[in-house]
Formats: sequence, C-alpha cells, structure tokens
Amino acid sequence: MPLPRNLPRFAHRLTVRLRGMLPVYTHDVSEGGFCADMLQPLKPGTPIEGSIAVGESELPFQGEVVWTRRAAGERVRGRYGVRFTHVTEEFRRRLQEYRKMQGKRLVRWFT
Repeated sequence: MPLPRNLPRFAHRLTVRLRGMLPVYTHDVSEGGFCADMLQPLKPGTPIEGSIAVGESELPFQGEVVWTRRAAGERVRGRYGVRFTHVTEEFRRRLQEYRKMQGKRLVRWFT
C-alpha cells in the first residue's frame, strides 16, 4: 500500500511553462510540487525550470521530475510528478491565496 503524501494536493488546473516546451496543465498542485499531463513526459531525475500561472501572475520555480507514468510507449501522452527544489516565499503565498479563493478540492492522498 502506498504511503500518504507529506503535503495535500489540490485539484487545480494551472498553466505550467517549462523552458523550451509548449505549456502544460497541472492535474493537481501542492506546496511541494505538482502533477501534470504532457506528450512524451520527461524522465525521472530531470531538473526543470519554469513558471506556473497563478491568477494574473507567472511564478517561477525550479524542480525535479520524480516519477513518470506512460500509457503505451515513448510517443504517448503520460503523466509526471514534479517536486519543487526552489520556490520563493512569494510563490508560496500566492499559491495559498489562490487555493483559498478556489476552495478545497483535495486529491486522494494515495495517488
């Protein structure tokens, strides 16, 4: 049985812009990271830099891909999880404000 997450994730669809790639959309977000869908997900261990659109703001982050789930091969849409390795205090504050405005749409703890 999988262990529960350290931080709860909330089902928010936010735009993520990664350097040199088309925008992707989050499936869920927490203060520790996010899960998103994309064509040809990045490999676990890949460091990434980008920004997340929260309201009218683009909030920069640095992170690392920690897991990937592909449907059926290399060229199929998949889902991946990112752990933030560096975010600013402003990032955390804006994300908390956004979450309060949107309400609590918790994602299952064991995902």
